[in-house]
Amino acid sequence: MSETKSICPECQKKIDAQLSKQNGRIQISKQCPEHGEFKATHWQSEPIFDHMCKYDQFQYLGDLNATKNPEGCPYVCETCHNHASGTVIGVIDVTKKCNLRCAVCFSTFPNQESTDYEPTKQALVDMLEFAAKANPKPPAILFSGGEPCEREDMPEIIAEAHRLKFMTILATNGMKLADNPALAKRFKDAGLNIVYLSFDSFHEDFNRKIRGRELLAYKLRTIDVCRKLDMEVILVNTLMKSLNDEEVGDMIRFAAKNTDIVRGLIFQPIAFTGRATENPFRENFREWSFAEDVERQTKGEIKATDLYPMSVMTSPLKIMRQFMQKPWPLFSCSPQCGIVNWVYVSPRTGKMYPINRFVNFERFFNTIRKTAENAESKGRIQLLAPLFMGAMISMDMLLVTREVGTFTLIKSIMSMHMNPNYKSLGKIRRRIFLLGCMAFMDSYNFDVNRVRRCVVHYITPDKKIIPFCAYNNVHRVAIEKEYTKRQKKE
Repeated sequence: MSETKSICPECQKKIDAQLSKQNGRIQISKQCPEHGEFKATHWQSEPIFDHMCKYDQFQYLGDLNATKNPEGCPYVCETCHNHASGTVIGVIDVTKKCNLRCAVCFSTFPNQESTDYEPTKQALVDMLEFAAKANPKPPAILFSGGEPCEREDMPEIIAEAHRLKFMTILATNGMKLADNPALAKRFKDAGLNIVYLSFDSFHEDFNRKIRGRELLAYKLRTIDVCRKLDMEVILVNTLMKSLNDEEVGDMIRFAAKNTDIVRGLIFQPIAFTGRATENPFRENFREWSFAEDVERQTKGEIKATDLYPMSVMTSPLKIMRQFMQKPWPLFSCSPQCGIVNWVYVSPRTGKMYPINRFVNFERFFNTIRKTAENAESKGRIQLLAPLFMGAMISMDMLLVTREVGTFTLIKSIMSMHMNPNYKSLGKIRRRIFLLGCMAFMDSYNFDVNRVRRCVVHYITPDKKIIPFCAYNNVHRVAIEKEYTKRQKKE
């Protein structure tokens, strides 16, 4: 299919790689002169791979599509000028301490069990201020770890991010929030927007095996605590074949029943970094087919082709930028990095409708794409008029009238383009949730051309911006070791 570059899982040297179609899946193959041949699943389904590539909007970004396999990638992130995407979510690890010891932790390696890495509060403030100066500025900061709630000063750190006008997200296992609602309120008062709650299974045998203890009660209590505080929740599921992949439908239905507070459900197929690095059965766990599983387990309410690459947002964002004082970066990641859609839940029947069901998506998508061409040279009327007309001629009027209301839907579409935030969705905001899958890479299926388009970047204490998968596969251990060593000297 195509040539790319990857890294050797043994020595991490950059080597040639090829993508090919094998038994209905996309496979990456590579040969290290010293350590031999490696093969891994790059993408699970050939038809869905083709569907995602069809809607990939990166091709409309001109020169950004030119520099493939840049020299030095993925080793020289701090000096790279060939990265194709800005930071949509900046990730900051605030600690290595954790109250669990999960078998699938991607941030702690088997030979690196020290919990000493913990940037000072001032270092974290410096990192936030560094991120705030980026152009374009990242819309969101995700605080991760370890378990961020292990830090006593976490509310103060969130307050600093809020002061700098970031959307604030806290990645947590929820245990401390469930046991201490007062802590959750401190986070809310400090400006926390979203609790990014790990939620893998409704079955405690999975939790005991993978997370080390029973957790379901903690997850449900955390959601209730957040509901009482009106603090939004995104559920994050580590997806593993034969362990919890048959719960995809149950998870989706759970999110649909809790759209008053659950803003999204993100599945993350296991990547073999951190403690999972040396798992000899890794290819067995890759044999999931997420999009097809969604269709099968929701009995067709959400079809595999109702999911789109995150980069489908590129054209709408090019329009939105003309109405924003501080434009967002474009969501221009690879179609193999993230597939998503918003799902509307009927208040009458509880039935789920992906939002593309409300319009002729192909027609409306083309309208948006054409409107976005040279958007920076167009006036507001030139941008809004085609959107309005495109929405009118593309709508499924019967479905829209019955479920949402024509005026409400058009108002929401226009508001999202003029003032892109969750509240601009108006009264339908409590009836929708984001369904997505983010497929992170490990050293076996690593693809440099995916890395260069990454939109989720780590921000490090020494002011580096490093793509998520490059950080976890190449940079993490050295950066944490160096910072910890420096801190001990000081």
